[in-house]
Amino acid sequence: MKWRRWSVFSVVFAMFSLFTLQPGMWVAAQGYSWTGEYYNDPYLQGSPAFTRTDNVLAFDFGNNAPGNGVGSDGFSVRWTALAAFNGGTYRFFALADDNIKITLDDGYTPVLDTFGQAKIGQIVSVDVPMTAGVHKVRVDYQEVSGNAYAYVTWAPAAGNPSPNFPVPQVSYSNVNNGQWTAQYFNNAALSGSPILIQSETTPSHVWGSGSPGASVPADNFSARWTSTQTLDAASYTLSVRADDGVRVFVDGVAVINEFHSATTTTYSTNLNLGAGQHTIMIEYYEAAGDAFVEYNLTRVTSAVIQQPSIPSNPVNTGTTATVNTGRLNVRDNPNATATILTKISLNETYPVVGKNGDSSWYQINVNGITGWVSARFVNISGNQTVNVVSGSAQTVAQPVDTGYDATALATVNLRNAPSTRGTTILAKIQRNEVVRIVGRTANNAWWQVNYKGTIGWVSSTYARIQGGAVTAQIPVTG
Repeated sequence: MKWRRWSVFSVVFAMFSLFTLQPGMWVAAQGYSWTGEYYNDPYLQGSPAFTRTDNVLAFDFGNNAPGNGVGSDGFSVRWTALAAFNGGTYRFFALADDNIKITLDDGYTPVLDTFGQAKIGQIVSVDVPMTAGVHKVRVDYQEVSGNAYAYVTWAPAAGNPSPNFPVPQVSYSNVNNGQWTAQYFNNAALSGSPILIQSETTPSHVWGSGSPGASVPADNFSARWTSTQTLDAASYTLSVRADDGVRVFVDGVAVINEFHSATTTTYSTNLNLGAGQHTIMIEYYEAAGDAFVEYNLTRVTSAVIQQPSIPSNPVNTGTTATVNTGRLNVRDNPNATATILTKISLNETYPVVGKNGDSSWYQINVNGITGWVSARFVNISGNQTVNVVSGSAQTVAQPVDTGYDATALATVNLRNAPSTRGTTILAKIQRNEVVRIVGRTANNAWWQVNYKGTIGWVSSTYARIQGGAVTAQIPVTG
């Protein structure tokens, strides 16, 4: 009987090993694919119209249906995959139009969820501790109307990764998501009190030799239209044409200022706007003769606020770096203020995988973490043939309207650069004033902001960013 008990135990252990310990199964799990269930309704109800295997979760459906039996609008998809993870914290990324959420291991609470939030066209992310092994990843996606795309990926958070999602290309026209408040004045200078106030669906009008209303003169009048529009994060072209003068403000900034006599000239400007609400104000005056205003806001492309791509696997150059100081910070960029990824110690040696333009920083691989160390604190040896993978300073993006605000906690200086030394004070922002964030430094110590049309820098110590903001989506501009 004792032998039989051990025999049964041995068989059970062997079966357990077959499903948990074989290296081949681990490798196979890493090459995961997605099972996609496509529903012809936006709520994953009933049975899917069709099910298929998708190799990657990266789709730009545009204005088309994803397959037979599913419409181009009002559909939903559930993707599931079994994927292998090493132990550690992973950063999950998603980008979608309209809504997307990620749930792990059949949990009840998603780790990332944009349903009911204005996150269209924005890269969203979350850091999740993962145990080593195979985990089930479920992605639920909802398309309401218009353009449709969905992207999901993940990477170890220690490498400070960012996704390389493509920018979905789609053209729209005549973006107009709200009513306009129109104010008409009996002079050409917008002075005094308006003689007519009314709600209008568009600021575009052709009056010819007539007038906007019985109380408004046919000549020598002016008008102001104001609307708060809910827009996607995108690149837009704003154009106006008028007889006579016209100017346009977006979020308090004059983007077109042509307040002079004219007849047929079209004025246009390109705008990068973050997702959320934006206030558009148009001012117009008529001198004499025919009168008209023509306004268009055209969405050109989805403008995803991108971070640099997730780096490919670093190549061992045959060069090594040995630490010559007690403790050394390994940073995510070749910059003394960049984020610290890990720390290494005296006499430790690591392979070099790159360097910056003036060889003042080296990129090294620390047990799978790729980061930067100052050349002053390492001794370089080996063949020393190292490719330049970065300039001598961190690459910065152009400022864009991120859709995020910051509130001054005290009277704070607006400076021309992110530093208190050797900089010019452009203005003073008073306590509780709200400014729009257009950029940041890599360590989030400074916000680049738009203050009444002036772009400058404020210390994040004295300017609190709005709750729920994802700083990784703000471009590094300085």
